[in-house]
Amino acid sequence: MTGNERRFALRKRTQTAHERLDAVVGGFDTIDDYRRYLIGLSAFRAAMDGALRRVAWPAGWSWRPTALARSLAGDAIDLGLPAIQQIRCDMDLNDRSVLLGALYVLEGSTLGARLLRQRAAKIGLDEDFGARHLATMSNDIAHWHSFLVLLDETADFDVERAAATANAVFALAIQCFESELLFVQ
Repeated sequence: MTGNERRFALRKRTQTAHERLDAVVGGFDTIDDYRRYLIGLSAFRAAMDGALRRVAWPAGWSWRPTALARSLAGDAIDLGLPAIQQIRCDMDLNDRSVLLGALYVLEGSTLGARLLRQRAAKIGLDEDFGARHLATMSNDIAHWHSFLVLLDETADFDVERAAATANAVFALAIQCFESELLFVQ
């Protein structure tokens, strides 16, 4: 199975979860809609960043996921968001197929970031104010292509384990976007 085959196999096995997440994120026609989006994304990425910090990266993998913590923090400050409750992610990502499944979701979001960046621009947000993370995600499509090379070249890849993890990551994202408990009072 090649990377393109792997990519499309993962897409097929996660389509329902991906569509559900897209529906939960929805559009953002107002600053309040965008703030809810930013809160959900910040909680999700913080949880996944915690799981990724516990990864013993496979030898020979120089590739790492796109870092968003700094740009998300700047966006939150711009929009006056309160502290966000941390959601714990206990996923063990120390299996190559499992890790690739998680990274498929995280890095795949860069493709959707281009559309979200356009939506943010319509409400006055850009790479200098409120939408730094979208600029970071959408400016480097080469990073996604580098991930696809890694997906293609990784030996002993199990698409079922990768897909199960990708679906779990989508579920975590959905939980973060749907949670009413993210604001710290």
